[in-house]
Amino acid sequence: MIANETHASQPAAIEAGIVYLVYTGEAPVFHQSLSAAERMAMAGQREKKMVTIRNGRLSPGGFSLDVEGFTLAEHQTAVTDFFDDRQLSAIYTPELERLVAKHAGASRVIVFDHTRRSSAASTREKHSARDPVAAAHVDYNDSSARQRLKDVLGDKAGEVAGKRFSIINVWRSMNTIIQEWPLAVCDARTIDETKLHSTVREAPVRAEPSFEYNRPSETRHAAFDARHKWFYFPQMNRNEALIFKNHDTEANGIARYSMHTAFEDPDTPAKPAPRESIESRVLAFYD
Repeated sequence: MIANETHASQPAAIEAGIVYLVYTGEAPVFHQSLSAAERMAMAGQREKKMVTIRNGRLSPGGFSLDVEGFTLAEHQTAVTDFFDDRQLSAIYTPELERLVAKHAGASRVIVFDHTRRSSAASTREKHSARDPVAAAHVDYNDSSARQRLKDVLGDKAGEVAGKRFSIINVWRSMNTIIQEWPLAVCDARTIDETKLHSTVREAPVRAEPSFEYNRPSETRHAAFDARHKWFYFPQMNRNEALIFKNHDTEANGIARYSMHTAFEDPDTPAKPAPRESIESRVLAFYD
């Protein structure tokens, strides 16, 4: 857990809007963006609910992947340019393998995707980045998680069939301190699975090594539940990593996933630096 001393003056909690799905019985389609010219689009009825989002930096006990479903880690990276694919492959991927293995207790990890996001249209256009996703969601359901396992491992997927695996995200700032559109994560213990609804996700073509294909997948978007307990970590810098689960096949009393969403922070300064973040997805395996 990151030391709290330098964040003692921050508010213990804020009130902010979280965008939820209004479930009508039909699975809406989520059109994933790839560039500034093709913005994210969410079909289906949505509602913004004002909720309390707690400052996770001020939580005395910290967090863990198997209890709340997320944790914040201090993580010094040797990457100097997150827009350089060669550095992501040669430097960042092995860094994340060590980081996730440590916090997840995994025996083996495979980094299979790096997604850059920016709130600045010019950055999205230049680097084929995506915009922040303002919707309470989980990236996978049981079916799409197993399909992603097959996508990544191919013929070797059968070797781990029946064994525990999880899909874990690592999210961080690529450049400056996050001043707008921070990420909120939800305590897994407060999530009612019956209020998570499968959503068809259509992604545009994107070449390897991102493993994004022109194929439909499924995520899960959340309907409002007053019991949700949200947290954020204000002013994250590039040497901090927010680690959270998106799927875990283990269903015996541990967190299987933490919902997440970008949100409009009421404490955003008048002229904020654009939010430039990278999220990486990792398969974790356990002995």
